[in-house]
Amino acid sequence: MVRKGLAGSSPAPGTRSSGRSDPAAPRLEDPQVHLTGRTRIAPTPSGFLHLGNAVNFLITERLAQRQGARILLRIDDLDAERVRAEYVEDVFEALPWLGIQPHEGPRNGKEFQEQWSQQLRLSRYHQLAATLRSQGHLYGCVCSRRERILLQGTGRSTCTCRDQTRDLDAPDVTWRLRVPERCPVKVRSLFGADVVTDLFELMPDPVLRQRTVDGVARPAYQLASLADDVDHGTTFIVRGEDLWPSTVCQVHLAGLLSLPDFQHVRFVHHPLLLDDDGNKLSKSEGALALRAMRERGTDPAELRSMADAVLARIEGRT
Repeated sequence: MVRKGLAGSSPAPGTRSSGRSDPAAPRLEDPQVHLTGRTRIAPTPSGFLHLGNAVNFLITERLAQRQGARILLRIDDLDAERVRAEYVEDVFEALPWLGIQPHEGPRNGKEFQEQWSQQLRLSRYHQLAATLRSQGHLYGCVCSRRERILLQGTGRSTCTCRDQTRDLDAPDVTWRLRVPERCPVKVRSLFGADVVTDLFELMPDPVLRQRTVDGVARPAYQLASLADDVDHGTTFIVRGEDLWPSTVCQVHLAGLLSLPDFQHVRFVHHPLLLDDDGNKLSKSEGALALRAMRERGTDPAELRSMADAVLARIEGRT
């Protein structure tokens, strides 16, 4: 079962500590708030979809309906080795069960593989990475993930690789973005005032390209997601509050890459649903997987009511 409470020991960006938005914040229905165009539902097929995914999708659908905006289905399969056919198929089974009909994007697994897979867009992501390299924003890092985790305990935010000159073409080197130690970024909000926060404090020097493995270097999520949203004309995005650092990072990258449209994208970051142990829901085959819910005859109206409750909290109506 899902706990009645939502995640959020700290307030979501743009909200009070109670988790409720400023009551004076404009609603989407207000004529002063004008959003246009397109949003997206963007699952990652590395596991079966769960209740938290459903709430995110349903909130996205509700906000799109209010504005007459189009919904794109975007399946993020950048980490190809984690993708399984049954996870992709789960997306195409879950959306109609939830009553969601995207206006654009793949309609089945075959269309996804042939026309919409991120694997078909790798050259676009590498192009953006190459631009950042030519601008001098990247440095090579040889630290392992464990070494980076241990670094956090020393009080340092960055490793010594930042101060060294490494060959970015060496196979054992990851490409990191050199984030200024003072790096204010303005994120446009779907509800309430825009938020200015410091990227260095949230995500110092994120990886933008992985090490080369078998002659292939994979671009990181931050670049791929940014490129897809820009190229698909996304105008507003609904995300869990755990992706707030990624949002700030991507807005900063858009500035470096002269992609002003993304700097005008509006965001809402909703609180996360928790399991019985107070942990964030993750992809699984357990009782909270949408596949399991379909099999035991759960009424999707229950999930829609849950999504409406989360949206009401975001808007400050509860």
